Amino acid sequence: MLVAVTSVKSGGATTFAAALTAAWPEESALLIEADPAGGDLGGWHGLPDNPGLASLANACRSGHVDPAEHTTRLPFGIDVVLAAAGRPQASAAIGLLADIEPARWAKERPAVLDLGRLEPGSPALPLLEIADAVLVVAGGDALSLLRLSLAEIPSDRARLVTVGPLGYSYEDLANTVHVPLIAQMPWDRHSAEIIAGKRRIGRAWNRLGLPATARSLAASLNRNGNSRVR
Repeated sequence: MLVAVTSVKSGGATTFAAALTAAWPEESALLIEADPAGGDLGGWHGLPDNPGLASLANACRSGHVDPAEHTTRLPFGIDVVLAAAGRPQASAAIGLLADIEPARWAKERPAVLDLGRLEPGSPALPLLEIADAVLVVAGGDALSLLRLSLAEIPSDRARLVTVGPLGYSYEDLANTVHVPLIAQMPWDRHSAEIIAGKRRIGRAWNRLGLPATARSLAASLNRNGNSRVR
């Protein structure tokens, strides 16, 4: 299954995408940093971005691609294809990645694409279009949801993941935002700091808060298999 994670205006896509990858049931998922603005995880953890997205994109030219050869294991236990921190390098690699349809890899191993902020003309848009599920991360506050309501999301499979308390009732949310709500994530500074490499990992870090809620969503998505979320 191929899951795309993005956001509008607000951040949070990378943290949520990492939590979702860590929580994937049954078999380990692969996280691919495909944010045109550049990757974050390598910088957060002091890791080189090679192997990573650039080497994966170069391998795509040969026609023989094994994503496992381009991954890095992060301290909190996920495999990730790291992107360069710079926009030009990341954007060029994403363009090549979109041409070879990573959905084929996802049939062998679940993959989560971190597309960063959704912008018009983004080279990541083709990846969003081929994903089985599209998750749009937004703050639960009224301003973030208002901005989302004014944005154009080019996918009828998009589903909303809010972070923090909701600024609307469920009825008002449905009337205001055109993206159906699929999950509500709590503010979880502890887990966010682990993902960002700012806090040591405890044994039970993934049992509560953001990881626990992400696990429930991952299980729901996994039950859909390779059928697209409707």
